[in-house]
Amino acid sequence: MNNFLLRYFIGYKNFTGFLSALLLLLGSFGTLAQPTLHKDLKKDFGAVGDGRTNDQAAFQKAADFFNQRAKTPASAGRAVLHLPPGTYLVGQPGPATVPDVLALRNCRNLSIVGADSATTEIRYANGIYYGTFDPATHLPYEGPTAFFTANGYALHGGTAINLQGCDNVEVRDLRLNGNSPHLVVGGHWGDTGIQLPADGIFIGNSRRIRLSRLAVHHFGRDGVQVLNRLAKKLEEPAQENILLENSRFDYNGRQGLSITGVHGLRATNCSFSHTGRVMIPALGRPLYSNPGAGIDIEPEGGYAANVRLERCRLVDNAGQALVSDRYGSGPPTTRHIVLRDCLLWGVSNWSAWVRQTGFLFENCRIYGAFVTGCALASYATRFVGCTFEDRPYRGEPAYGQYLVYSNQEARAMSFTKCRFVGTRNYLLLAVPAASDSVSRFQIRGCTFELSNAEPPLGGADQLAGVVFSGTTVFASGPHQAGSQPREIVLGNANTPYSAVVQASSQLQLLAPGCRYLLPAGLVAGQASSVVVGVGSTLVLSKQTGNMPELYIGPGARLVVQKGGALEVQPYTKVTIAGQLVIEDGAVFFQDPTAEVHTTGRGRLHLSPSARQLTLPVSN
Repeated sequence: MNNFLLRYFIGYKNFTGFLSALLLLLGSFGTLAQPTLHKDLKKDFGAVGDGRTNDQAAFQKAADFFNQRAKTPASAGRAVLHLPPGTYLVGQPGPATVPDVLALRNCRNLSIVGADSATTEIRYANGIYYGTFDPATHLPYEGPTAFFTANGYALHGGTAINLQGCDNVEVRDLRLNGNSPHLVVGGHWGDTGIQLPADGIFIGNSRRIRLSRLAVHHFGRDGVQVLNRLAKKLEEPAQENILLENSRFDYNGRQGLSITGVHGLRATNCSFSHTGRVMIPALGRPLYSNPGAGIDIEPEGGYAANVRLERCRLVDNAGQALVSDRYGSGPPTTRHIVLRDCLLWGVSNWSAWVRQTGFLFENCRIYGAFVTGCALASYATRFVGCTFEDRPYRGEPAYGQYLVYSNQEARAMSFTKCRFVGTRNYLLLAVPAASDSVSRFQIRGCTFELSNAEPPLGGADQLAGVVFSGTTVFASGPHQAGSQPREIVLGNANTPYSAVVQASSQLQLLAPGCRYLLPAGLVAGQASSVVVGVGSTLVLSKQTGNMPELYIGPGARLVVQKGGALEVQPYTKVTIAGQLVIEDGAVFFQDPTAEVHTTGRGRLHLSPSARQLTLPVSN
């Protein structure tokens, strides 16, 4: 009897468990099967879309509908707001602030869909006021101070699509036209320019947002801004999954993209170009607000982490193509920022200004000067497979005297398999922020190509505090040698052994007409190789109060080829633990006060047709 009851109880328990699971599964299917809600902006909310009728009220009705729906269980199902082909005029002209066009709060599972960005346009009306104006006369007003933020004088254009606290929202196949050439522009507000809302899209504290196949242009401030403060710490694993794809955010007043807080954003095949380039006919000048960049990554009270930009264009912006500045010495606020296969082209400003932490550039083309770099060695700025070049843009020269300019700003910056091409300017002025070994810049398997006929006046290439690894080559491009030798400084007189060729690595100095100066000497590590080619001169430079040393380590070789030269200046020292080879037709200049000696198995090979000359004694 007891066994029977036990079997009955077990059978009943299994059956009720099965029944509960079945009911749960059926409930899930019911949720999944819930039909998608479709709404049409014209049919359901009264829009006209003829480019003449103002449709602001229709968008307001649509926003009210979806905001109310977000408060109900129905928001668990999918909804689509369709915008049929047409031009939807929004915003009211005159001296008043324009409300947001489509302001969505806490909406989820929503798609806002046009036919395509060529035929479905939301366009702002002519005559919208933007900037500061006298409240009585409504005439443009310039504040009395450089930083002017009196709200009573401010008028702005709001935001076309504003997503606050939203989840799983898609916006695609639309053109958002801010119509900035026809703004009535007032005086400045904020620091530089007009720091007031006039944005295409604003994303605040939202997750799983997808912007696809959009053209967002001619807005007074930003094409798109992302300001999420959901992450509580920089290393937080949560991802917000903001996606921008196959879209253009061009010809805006302040930025194509402002990232002021996000933890997980990817932009792929997008353009963030021509910021600050829109001429305002009434002003006779472009509408520009600082920083006027293609992309600005500048956390405000939060973090920017896990950001990936892939196959994006940041071209011809009035400010930097990319800017990410860092103020003060507080803890890092950016991490894992990756640019891959991107084009950054600085024409009237830097291609990139980066002081923030954790930036990696992979296979990017950087035309115009990169400046600064991160000062924290553990979050150093890194470049892999990038091309740096001063290539002109539509006949305009790329910006900057150097391809890379970092003068005591950064630590541990690294370049791996990169190519530097100088057709008009110098290649690098790169001096680490500190003289310790951790701060040294790393050059790994890079090529430096000098393709200009005559170096510019008033400067020199300098790589100070540098470690070479792999095979690094200085070579000539398609140019004729200039009338004056070009100087390339490897090292820093204030830092002993500030130029190092790592073990088993190669440094090839093959650009004719160049003098490679070693103000603090050079260490050629074990089994490494240094080659001085035809028309090139390696100079161990005289330094007051110091004795620079050229050290050739065990198994290492320094070879001066035919037509090349090694110049050992006064009060310097050459220590040969490997081999110093002066080939036939090469020249070895040695000052009488310089010390040249071998140690261990070191050898000096002076070929029969090589020339060994004595430098004149300097006064």
